[in-house]
Amino acid sequence: MKQIMDNREHNIFPESAPVPSPPLVRAISQLPRQYLIVITHPSVMTLRKERDWARWGIVIVQLLMLVIITVALNWLGHLIPSAALHTIATFYIGSLSPFSLLPAPYNGIVFILATFLIGLGTAYPFSRLLKGQGRFVEHTFVLLLVTIPLVTISGALLLIPATGTLVTVLISVVGALFLYRMILHVLTMMAVHHLSAERATLIVLIIPILLALIALIILLIATLGHGLDGFDFDLPDFGGGSKNSKKKPQKA
Repeated sequence: MKQIMDNREHNIFPESAPVPSPPLVRAISQLPRQYLIVITHPSVMTLRKERDWARWGIVIVQLLMLVIITVALNWLGHLIPSAALHTIATFYIGSLSPFSLLPAPYNGIVFILATFLIGLGTAYPFSRLLKGQGRFVEHTFVLLLVTIPLVTISGALLLIPATGTLVTVLISVVGALFLYRMILHVLTMMAVHHLSAERATLIVLIIPILLALIALIILLIATLGHGLDGFDFDLPDFGGGSKNSKKKPQKA
């Protein structure tokens, strides 16, 4: 029975031959092809093949690319007055505006880089905790392969001058691309760490669930705080008098 299970696991996650380390210039030249493959033909096998090219040199290059692309797109959006990006900057949850914590364009830059780093910094430890077998450099490399093209497409869409219905359409497309990033992150963990779809999905959803709960708690606190402002609470007098009790007029 154990041999049958081992053979089944080997068929699901077949091992590939080690890939020799290519020169950095050649690895960089292959990035456009890899970006196109991972976002147009997403699968565990596709990401597993690309994972074998993971090296720290190309990881560092892609991290620099992510920072440069994020900064450039957000600055351009800040300079275009009618860009759809400005509508997202005014997004509110109840009476709270998450993107108003920092001035534009720093709010968008911090949001994109933070979502990537938080997703990576949370998913990798949880993957190892659930007996994942991949290396950190492999996880980072594949996650960058799926993040950079989708961040670039999303940022370019938000540069389009738009008002009314077009803004709603663009924001909906960007939201769909963000969800697609999460799906590809699930496939990344399956490809890199040999995790099941259920475990990988659970790990990817941990961050959104926690953020949603935190946002809901903050919204409830803010709502209750505004609702209680109009109430005047008088403490009962237990013999010592109350600070809020009114003095009775004395008879002449």
